Order: sequence, then C-alpha cells, then structure tokens
Amino acid sequence: MDKIEKIYNKEISNLLKGVQNSNVPVVNPIIAEILNNINVDTHAKLATISIDASMRFLNRIGEPNVSNQDILIGDLVSAYFYKCATLNKDLKFLDTMTKAISKQNELKQTLASDKTNANSNMIKEIESIYITTLIDYYDINMDKEKLKDEIYAYYY
Repeated sequence: MDKIEKIYNKEISNLLKGVQNSNVPVVNPIIAEILNNINVDTHAKLATISIDASMRFLNRIGEPNVSNQDILIGDLVSAYFYKCATLNKDLKFLDTMTKAISKQNELKQTLASDKTNANSNMIKEIESIYITTLIDYYDINMDKEKLKDEIYAYYY
C-alpha cells in the first residue's frame, strides 16, 4: 500500500490542476508516519492529514506574500478533508473531526487574545489536535503526550 503522504500529494496535485503556481500544503512527517503505521481506513487517514495540512497552510493568512490564491488552495484542501471524511462512511467520525476544527479555532482565538499567557500546553494541543482526535476516536493505544511533545518540537 502506498504511503499516506504519497496518496495525499497525488490527490491534492490532481485537485490543484489548472491552478497556476500552486503549492501542495505540506504534511507533518510525524503525523504521516503515525498514519502509515496504524490500521484505520485510508479515507480517515487522508481526512486527518489533509485538515492538518490545510489549517497549517491557512494559518499563514496575514503574512507577507500570502495571496488570495494561497487562501483558495487552503480552502480546496479543506474541502478535500470533507470529501475524505464523508468517503470514510462514518458520520460520527466526521462530526468528531469537525468538532476538533472548532476546538482548534477556539484555542487559537484564546491564544491570540491572551499572548501574555501563551502556554506550551495549549500550543501542543493546537498543533496535534487532529491526529490525537483520530487516535482517541479509533481507541489506538499510543502515548499522546509524547506525540504532542514531538510535534511541538518539530515546529518550535
């Protein structure tokens, strides 16, 4: 079976055909490796990796050199998440993941409004929310705190 990142890159490249100068939002290699090593539906894996990549890509809004096209790309990848989550044929999974999106947005808003109390635990939660949600949903035995630390260390 193909590695999840390879499938993601192929699918997103096809989705972005015709979009000039488009860059496929990159995936977190730590998350990709975990997804490659667990036994869950490929659509659930693609949903998880795509929403994580999309939200990271869209986090760049407001930075210099971020174009409307970049926003479109992030939105297209986000739409791909919904496609994959639906193809997983598990509406409870879709609901759980969309709640994780809302929770991440709330945490980001809290962090942005109270920069004096920027706490690493909140940042770890924001950065790892989609993979930990999948792990919880499928009841996978994994040290989530260690995972959060690894993802945090990758970005910070």
